[in-house]
Amino acid sequence: MQDEMNFMLVYLRDSITVPYSSCRKKMDYIKIDTDSPIPKYKQIVNSFHAALEDKRLKKDQKIPSINELSQKFQLSRDTVLTAFNDLQTRGIIISKPGKGFYISKENPSQQHKIFLLFDKLTSYKEDLYDAFKDELKRKGSVEIFFHNFNTKAFDTLIRESIGNYTAYVVMPIPTKSVAETLELIPKDKLYILDRGRKMYGQDYPSVCQSFRKDIYNALVSGVKLLKKYDKLILLFSEDGHAPMDIKRGFIQFCNEYKFDHHVSVKIDHEVRKGEAYIVLDDKKLVTLVKQAQQHGYRLGKDVGIISYNDTPLKSVVANGITVISTDFEAMGRNIASLILNKKKDHIENPSNLIVRASL
Repeated sequence: MQDEMNFMLVYLRDSITVPYSSCRKKMDYIKIDTDSPIPKYKQIVNSFHAALEDKRLKKDQKIPSINELSQKFQLSRDTVLTAFNDLQTRGIIISKPGKGFYISKENPSQQHKIFLLFDKLTSYKEDLYDAFKDELKRKGSVEIFFHNFNTKAFDTLIRESIGNYTAYVVMPIPTKSVAETLELIPKDKLYILDRGRKMYGQDYPSVCQSFRKDIYNALVSGVKLLKKYDKLILLFSEDGHAPMDIKRGFIQFCNEYKFDHHVSVKIDHEVRKGEAYIVLDDKKLVTLVKQAQQHGYRLGKDVGIISYNDTPLKSVVANGITVISTDFEAMGRNIASLILNKKKDHIENPSNLIVRASL
């Protein structure tokens, strides 16, 4: 009698543990992070996409049942059912009555849905955006947002977007205080754009400007033209929006090449003959040009002006404004290429000095 009882215990034990072990093995491609803000049903859907891309799942392969997934990951049946309904809608799985669920296609074309967060709207960002969309062609859609350097808006926009996009392209606010918000985004879906190279550009795939090196190299390339001026003035707003590396690169250049120089934060800085101005803000640029005209100064002769970021208008205003500008179209193409090809590169988008009449 005792032998029979021992046999039954072994039988019952094996009948439970063997299928469970097998079930666990065939579900190892499903990743659920209980601490993630991404809804769990979306994590299941994303796991299937990743497994198909990595060839861990194949067409006609049977997948775990709703009950198996629910028990394994301690999820409600409704959560798993929502995920399965989503996968069926996408044509990734199919239900065979009386048999279970199976993979219905091996290469699902997951359409990219991209969250694009700019700092503020400017004309040159339109060039970036157009190039970005053009590079994507019909492989995805883009939804664009602006944080305007407002940390609360930055946090809210990202928190409300979690789990709704396949990729997140972010121009971060240049402060460490937003690091916690950025960490809400899955690391393999976040791309840093334009600024934040030092703070975040090495932790995530990125296409950024190197502001200190860019202004230094641009001024070096125009040093012969600059030498006809008595003094170089950088009109720099210290409101936290302008990259501090621009100021550092300007001072480095002036010290190395022995230029008399000054960094001014005054909006109403008075134009003086014999000075050359590097101006970051287009409103200040307009003020400078007007003042020069009022004094009868000739741009490129009596005073010099270098503006930041090229636009079509700057090529014609006052016979042409000299600019330090990166290639925003290249920036848009490069960030789209990283997403489409799943690359983790850190690309420096170079800037150049485009010389026109104002210098």
